[in-house]
Amino acid sequence: MPNVFLFDLDMTLVDSSALAHLRRSQMWDAVRQNMNLIRPFPAQGRVAPHELPALLRADGQAVGIVTSSPEWYATTVLQQFRIPYDVLVSYGDTENHKPDPAPIQEALRRLGIAASRDSLYIGDDVGDVEAAYHAGLASVAVRWGPTSIFELSSSAPDIFVSKASTLLRQDRIGGRGYIGEALTSNWPFHSHWGSILHCDDEPVVYALGRYFTASDPRHATSALSAAVLSLKNNDSQAQVLGECVGRAVDLFDWKPDCIIPVPMKPSQERNRFKELLESAADHFDEDIEVELNGLKTVKEVEGYKQMNALERAEAIKGAFDTDYTWGGAKILLLDDVYTTGETTRECVRILNANGAGEVRVMAIAKDQRVFARKTCSACGRSMKIRENHATHVKFWGCSGYPHNCQHTEDF
Repeated sequence: MPNVFLFDLDMTLVDSSALAHLRRSQMWDAVRQNMNLIRPFPAQGRVAPHELPALLRADGQAVGIVTSSPEWYATTVLQQFRIPYDVLVSYGDTENHKPDPAPIQEALRRLGIAASRDSLYIGDDVGDVEAAYHAGLASVAVRWGPTSIFELSSSAPDIFVSKASTLLRQDRIGGRGYIGEALTSNWPFHSHWGSILHCDDEPVVYALGRYFTASDPRHATSALSAAVLSLKNNDSQAQVLGECVGRAVDLFDWKPDCIIPVPMKPSQERNRFKELLESAADHFDEDIEVELNGLKTVKEVEGYKQMNALERAEAIKGAFDTDYTWGGAKILLLDDVYTTGETTRECVRILNANGAGEVRVMAIAKDQRVFARKTCSACGRSMKIRENHATHVKFWGCSGYPHNCQHTEDF
């Protein structure tokens, strides 16, 4: 059971979206005049998010608020919504700011609690997830925040929740991870919305957990990443991965008529999904058919992994075909690692062009961004990934922006 719950404030406990532009622009006088625009989120499950701290404290849990907003703003919001806490760390309390771990570490110091994976930091964006990782806490991301599912899936939290009430089941929090990571690691598992990592909407893409490359420190302890790599060469992990796929399909509120794997290359003799899908079929409805040869590769693309997303999209065109007319069938397309999505999008295009109904994608794992810490060359503070809201171009920006440092670098 967790020994401390630390919460982000804006868009986690309260809906301050009406003030988002003013807060991003540091227009605090205007923010002060419009505090009445901050709203509570609707109940998520049987409680609203802003009610969580009081309920957790009443149950004997330590609760902290860690926010990048100034102290006057945070205390006003907390008083306005009657949110109790044991510790508050705001912008002025640390030199460095999220995604640097300093604010979380300061909260733990004031509470007299050592960092551990038994403590949780709950937030709404990738900066919160990364800060928790660097601080040595388990990260929880909430679905009701504004961050896109695709962005969160690429820097995914340890636990992804859609209902505030999920956090009140403290005896089950340790089993709220992703189904693929839980089953390959022999961890406890309790199914909920976040048991499957939601990655994208067009088409709908799911993953059974996170894939960490060898350059990521998390790779060494990731049983799912090891299983995915093993599957490329042999079937030693096919049974457990098949169970992951089968049980995940059984959790869906959408049932496919057919499951098709991304086709193997012409140069490959072994279909890495064959034994996996035979194992998966033991766990889902027998009316769901498996068609190993539903797609075929007609053009092999050399150097695909070294290409960027645009190069991949161009190179993969015309690489697949099908001998079937699908007659409106609902199809689940299976892949091992979802990275840029260009391969699966081309497969979906071919299936749709040949009569498929809705096609969704399931990856065994979603490729993750490495949580690299970057230091500002101008002032030495940590930098964070920011986004130009007009062009949507990402860049590194100093966490001391705007008052202490405005240095930026290309992402």
